[in-house]
Amino acid sequence: MKRQKFLLTACGLFLVILIAALLFFILSRPKEDILQINAACESYRDEVTTAAAKYGMSDYVDLILAVMMQESSGQGTDVMQSAEGAYNTKYPQTPGGITDPSYSIECGIQELKYAMDKAGVKSPADIEHIRLALQAYNFGADVYFSFMEEQGETVWSEESAEAFAQMASGETLRAEDDPLKDPAGPWAYGDQRYPEHVLRYYHPETQSAG
Repeated sequence: MKRQKFLLTACGLFLVILIAALLFFILSRPKEDILQINAACESYRDEVTTAAAKYGMSDYVDLILAVMMQESSGQGTDVMQSAEGAYNTKYPQTPGGITDPSYSIECGIQELKYAMDKAGVKSPADIEHIRLALQAYNFGADVYFSFMEEQGETVWSEESAEAFAQMASGETLRAEDDPLKDPAGPWAYGDQRYPEHVLRYYHPETQSAG
């Protein structure tokens, strides 16, 4: 009888230890869906921090770097892909037209700040309004916000982004073999899933804010 009790106690203790070990393994395992800024983008952190301070964007350095990661992975000379924006007055307003990474960063930060101000972003954790601002950065803030206002929309959704892209593309669908069709959406204009693509790299709960 004593042997049975001992065996039951030992089995129970073993199960407790096994469950605890399993929980530790699950909780400590890195999340596969959380992506990080690469080394090329990280190499611009100091420069982005300095430029962000000029435009009241010091709290959003990690967000700026996330945009850079999505736009260029820190490669090339137009690292923020801001050549087509309103703040580029020195280089051709064509894709990749900026040939100075520092100038691209300056223009991109101003473009992002303008979109964030119009979206009403209140803090680095205000993801709802950050989504709206990010889509505006990709589509062009003035035309996008005008469209959203006309539609009575105040919150980003993939459906509203696709509706804008449908209008802006002249209802032109991407070709079936277009590599952007699945990741960027069906219409031949911009990236209709841009906010979610950028936010893969933005983790305000774990990263320092500038």
